[in-house]
Amino acid sequence: MTSLVDHHQVEKLLVLVAAIRSGLVDALAGDSPRSAEEVAADVEGDLRACRVMLEALMSLDVAEKVPGGYRLTALGRTHLLEPPPGAPLPAELERASLLHQERKFRGWLDLPYIIRHGRPPERDPGERDLRSFVRTMAEGDPPAMDEVVESCLAYAALGGGAVRRMIDVGGAVGHMARRFAERGVEATLLDRPEVLPEARIYLGDWAQRIRLVGGDFRESLPPGPFDLAYLGNIYHIYGPARNAALTARVHDALAPGGVIAIRDYVWERSPRAPLFAVNMLQATEEGGVWREADYRGWLESAGFADIEVLDLAKSPNQLVLGRKKPVLAGKGT
Repeated sequence: MTSLVDHHQVEKLLVLVAAIRSGLVDALAGDSPRSAEEVAADVEGDLRACRVMLEALMSLDVAEKVPGGYRLTALGRTHLLEPPPGAPLPAELERASLLHQERKFRGWLDLPYIIRHGRPPERDPGERDLRSFVRTMAEGDPPAMDEVVESCLAYAALGGGAVRRMIDVGGAVGHMARRFAERGVEATLLDRPEVLPEARIYLGDWAQRIRLVGGDFRESLPPGPFDLAYLGNIYHIYGPARNAALTARVHDALAPGGVIAIRDYVWERSPRAPLFAVNMLQATEEGGVWREADYRGWLESAGFADIEVLDLAKSPNQLVLGRKKPVLAGKGT
C-alpha cells in the first residue's frame, strides 16, 4: 500500500532536531569518541534517554559506535555541524533548516484554528529562533544561488547596464550579497539590526567588504542609487498593498536602467506554490503566494518595464525581473 505520508521521515526530523537542541550533536563534535556517560554529563541529561537517542542517531547513519564510545559519522558532520565563522557552508549542511522546519511544523498544527479564524493564534514571540531562521536562508543550494546571480547580471547586461552597486533587501546573513560581491559588485545588505550580528558571523572577512545596514525595508531603503535591488523570499510575507509600496520604494532607490530582481514562488508556475501558501497562512497575517499578473501589476505601477518571469532550472521558485525606465533627454523618469 502506498502511504500519503512517510511517517518515518517525520520521526527522523524530530529525532535530529531534538539531538541538535539538546546538545547531543555538539557533544559528539570532537575527534575523540565519547561514552554515553560523558555525553549525558555534557548535556546534563538522563543517561537512559541519551543512550536511546545515541542508538537512534546510529540508525540514521549520522553517528557510529567505535572503541571508546560514540562519534559523528562523516555524514553527520557534513549535514549537522556548522563550519567556523566565515568559512563556506557545505552544500549539504542542514542544521539551521532542520530547526526551522520543526518550528514551522509547530505552526502548521494551528491550521484548524486558522481555518476557523482566518489568522494565526497569538504566539509567544520568545519561541521564535531568529538564528536558525536567518541561517536557513544561507543553507540554500549553491548552484541555485549562482543561477540567480548569473540571471540577474545577464538581464542587466541585456539592457546595456553594468551592475556596479547592488542592495540585498532583507538579505538575512548576506549569503546572496556575498555572491554578488564575489563577482566584483559593491554590495549592501539591509536587514533588521538584530540580524546583523549573525550576518557578521556568517560573512567573516566578507563583512568588511559588504556594507551592512540595519533598518526596516517597509519604511525606507538606504540612499542609492543602486544598479540592482535583489529581494529574495520577501514578497510572500506581505499582502498586495505592502508589496506595491515596497516595489515603488525600490524603484526610487534604483538608478535609471536599474534592475529589480524578485525571487519567490509564483502561483501556477511553481509546483510548490499551493503548500507554500499554506505555510504563509500559518506564519503571517496577510502573506501568500502571488500570481504573475500580481507581480507585473506592482512593477508596472511603480514604473518598471521589460518585465520577465523566469522559471529557475535549479530551484522550484521563480525570478521576476524588471528595469527602471532610463531618463530620456529633456524628460523625467
